Amino acid sequence: MSLEKPLLIISGASKGIGYKTAEIFLNNGFDVLNVSRNACTLAGVSNINLDLVRAADETIKKQLLAQISQKRRIVLIHNSSVCYNDTLQNFSPAHWQDTLRLNVTIPALLSQWLLPQMTPQSAIIFVGSTLSEKAVGNTCSYTMSKHAVLGLMRAVCQDLAGQFIHTCCVCPGVTDTEMLRLRVDNNAALLAKLTHLQSDDRLLQPQEIAEAIFMAATHPIFNGAVLHANGGQIER
Repeated sequence: MSLEKPLLIISGASKGIGYKTAEIFLNNGFDVLNVSRNACTLAGVSNINLDLVRAADETIKKQLLAQISQKRRIVLIHNSSVCYNDTLQNFSPAHWQDTLRLNVTIPALLSQWLLPQMTPQSAIIFVGSTLSEKAVGNTCSYTMSKHAVLGLMRAVCQDLAGQFIHTCCVCPGVTDTEMLRLRVDNNAALLAKLTHLQSDDRLLQPQEIAEAIFMAATHPIFNGAVLHANGGQIER
């Protein structure tokens, strides 16, 4: 990696929104470092292959900071997340602990560890969800965690005031990702129902969300902002 280039550090860039986000940053002159269980296969991306839920904090911190030899402009994107199908009635403490760690605790820790390496014009971007500000059934743990992500972003914005490092939360709508299709078990009827939630009657594409993330990361005017990238979601 070149110290003359800005650096993107992203979690979960092996597929979906994360993969497309890594690609956009690569094409715009960034070095890219992915942290996830599975490697991002894009040529030019460096990888730290770790299970962020199971790996010890010190292991993650040590491997991450070993990749950064001096302070530089860094864009940190918290993209990894997990979503269980659960309700209050079948709420599982074990699933909640995994969800809380990956979706909320890891973003807080990565931000804390990397902050001393960030120069002015760096950014910390959180990938939230429309469920950061609303709820639907059968997403109890996920909805709680994504509300927490939004609160974390707002706290970070206040704590970094005056450091010229901006933060915001990009909240995708229903996006055609592997996680979505696994969650509905590729059920055509459920996918069609989700499609009809969009004002133009289609699923959003990972590339579209990636473009919104890049815009948020490279425009400090969005500091503290919640950007809903949902295509005009229809409330039913």
